[in-house]
Amino acid sequence: MGLTNRLIPYVDWFIPVDLQKSTSSLWQARIFVISHVLGPFSAVAILGYLYHVQDAHDWVFWTLCALCGSFWLLPFALRQTGHLFKPALYSFCALTTISVFGSFYYGGVSSPFLPWFLTAQMLGFFYLSDRPRLVIGCIAASLTAFAAANLLTGSFPHRVPIQQLSTVGMISACAATIYNSMMAIYYAQVMVSNSALQREITNHVETQVKLNVTKQEAERANEAKAVFLAKMSHQLRTPLNAIIGYSEILLEDAETSDAMNDAEELRSINNAGRHLLSLVSDVLDMPKIDSDEIAICSSMVDLDDCLEQVSATCRHLISQNGNTFLLEKIEDLGWIQTDETRLRQILINLLGNAGKFTHDGEVVLRARRLATSDGNHVLISVKDTGIGMSPTDLPNLFQDFRQLQPNTFKGTGLGLAISQRLARLLDGNISVESWLGRGSEFTLRLPVVVQADAIEA
Repeated sequence: MGLTNRLIPYVDWFIPVDLQKSTSSLWQARIFVISHVLGPFSAVAILGYLYHVQDAHDWVFWTLCALCGSFWLLPFALRQTGHLFKPALYSFCALTTISVFGSFYYGGVSSPFLPWFLTAQMLGFFYLSDRPRLVIGCIAASLTAFAAANLLTGSFPHRVPIQQLSTVGMISACAATIYNSMMAIYYAQVMVSNSALQREITNHVETQVKLNVTKQEAERANEAKAVFLAKMSHQLRTPLNAIIGYSEILLEDAETSDAMNDAEELRSINNAGRHLLSLVSDVLDMPKIDSDEIAICSSMVDLDDCLEQVSATCRHLISQNGNTFLLEKIEDLGWIQTDETRLRQILINLLGNAGKFTHDGEVVLRARRLATSDGNHVLISVKDTGIGMSPTDLPNLFQDFRQLQPNTFKGTGLGLAISQRLARLLDGNISVESWLGRGSEFTLRLPVVVQADAIEA
């Protein structure tokens, strides 16, 4: 194996780059080069013996020598031509000529050249398999010429006594057998490789069929889920909105009549209803976002007013855990072009998340403009002094149904995942920084499509 590995680079030097791209073509070319380097040595033994036993050496002998020697030039011809067809065609024709020509002049059917006629046929179909008619035509022409020459002369020329050809005939037969065995071994390796490849293809086809079946089942399940969610959206939200609405009416009456105990219970009912509605909305919104069914309604939004309204909505929720809420703006933010509903949803999710994980701390909502090389942006951050997160938790933070402490905090684990998806629908994104035990900061970055002066114009 070590010797073979050392010789392969020298063999591959003769092989054009195009033939090295395919494994089958590469091995076929390697067999061609090796056989045409080593094969002619068997002819040297035969010709050397004939040179020794023959008294005169005329044009017949030297023609055979020239044809046999030309095989050593074929690896160079392969490198020069860049393809296998012409060198292989010459090799087939030359070996056929040598076997027929040599058999006619040296022993007829007892000639040491005759075994190579079968080898020539095998090589012809091996190297020229895409042109079988050409191979058959050359074989037929050679046999016809051999028979015609025999008929015209009446007998085979006896240049060397047949008795003296027996030894070299055995040598030739052994050499042809070794050569044919080498080709048979190659064929066996090709068949094994093809069988393995066929099994692999069959396995891939079966896997593809299973994947298609699984895909179809998943699509049907997804369609059924979409139908179910569409129906449940109305069936769930309608009674929840009714509960929230009636509890607000009763809460106003209780506060007016100074029934403080009833007011606290009604406030709990109202908060629980709003929380349940938020959870239901998260579950129902996720499939719509994933299937691109949520339409983005872009409009001009007064960002200062939007942040004030979001702050008013979330202030009470954040303060329930004893937290202080602050809204900080370095400057007037003006107008941006975005979907106000989705922007509110993102900010409420971020503020609600901060309030839930912070106790007796501080939640700060900050906003500022940022001019960058790719346009103006708005940065809106929510910073808290809550429990924080470790660096190992951050990569999974925006995954669906992901909660860092699911047994401690209520929720579906969809709020941050939905917020990130909505931010990307608005051509923005949410980044996070966190310090374990000290809090976290989520930053929403959105493009400012239209400047404030564009509105005034």
